[in-house]
Amino acid sequence: MKIKLPLSEFSDNVYSQNGEDGIVRELLGRLREHAELDKWCVEFGAWDGVYLSNTSRLIRVEGYSGVLIEGDRSKFEALTQNFPQENVHNLCKFIHFEGQNSLDNVLSGTPIPLDFDFLSIDIDGCDFHIFDSLKKYHPKIVCVEFNQSIPNCVDYVQPRNFSVKHGSSARALMRLAQEKGYRLVAVAHCNLILVREDLAEFVVEGEQSLEFLNPPGNDPTYLFSGQDGTLLSNKDGIRMPWLEITHPISKLQVLPRHLRIFPGDYGKIRWILFRLWRKGPLPKRALMGILRRIAPVKRALINILRRIAPAKRS
Repeated sequence: MKIKLPLSEFSDNVYSQNGEDGIVRELLGRLREHAELDKWCVEFGAWDGVYLSNTSRLIRVEGYSGVLIEGDRSKFEALTQNFPQENVHNLCKFIHFEGQNSLDNVLSGTPIPLDFDFLSIDIDGCDFHIFDSLKKYHPKIVCVEFNQSIPNCVDYVQPRNFSVKHGSSARALMRLAQEKGYRLVAVAHCNLILVREDLAEFVVEGEQSLEFLNPPGNDPTYLFSGQDGTLLSNKDGIRMPWLEITHPISKLQVLPRHLRIFPGDYGKIRWILFRLWRKGPLPKRALMGILRRIAPVKRALINILRRIAPAKRS
């Protein structure tokens, strides 16, 4: 029996960004021995059809027919110039969750088969919800983007709102994939590559865990609280890969420095300041200056009390 090498071994870029071209080529080669391929692919947003594309190699090198969907007008014009051939259906649309512009409905206006070979979903945000909305079509292979900064153990689904650009976790997308009858077979940096369950045995040997296929996701950043209210972490900062920065944990503190003391050690003045601080933004801003000078404020209050006391006795 021929041993199937890990799909990551075939990672290669012709037009793709993270090795997807090579992985998909190998997947299709393994499937070709056991299933009839129709040589159709879909991608959205397709950009100009070439830049970081997961389908361009299929169309240009392997002669695939395609449905390329791009909502931005200027990018769509470049797309039509790059792919003027009749077997590529270029559509200038923004895909929605349901209705006329749902992916199911848009694809229904093309001659693409119901179980076409390859679907690429990369829209920086609502990828989970678009994949979830696909009911009529059952592509053999799906490549879908996830937020690679979220640890493997976290099941996070971003709001069903196109104005939100959080991205969902790999764990959440893997759960959805299993519900829809797909198996995870490879991870390409920020993309899960899934194969329909009825075909999975032809491309991989057994089930492979997310933890095995996505090792970077096994090193989570934990955020927790000290007993004095200081926010602590097992890392020096929170990584934000899209901005290429790491934000220091020290700059994420909620409590002002002078309130980061064990509550059992609070005096009366600190409890007063803490209660004022909890009331909202305006008191908080005003109190920041007071807290930096808490010792002088305390002395001033004592002096005022000393002046008032003799006056009352007289």
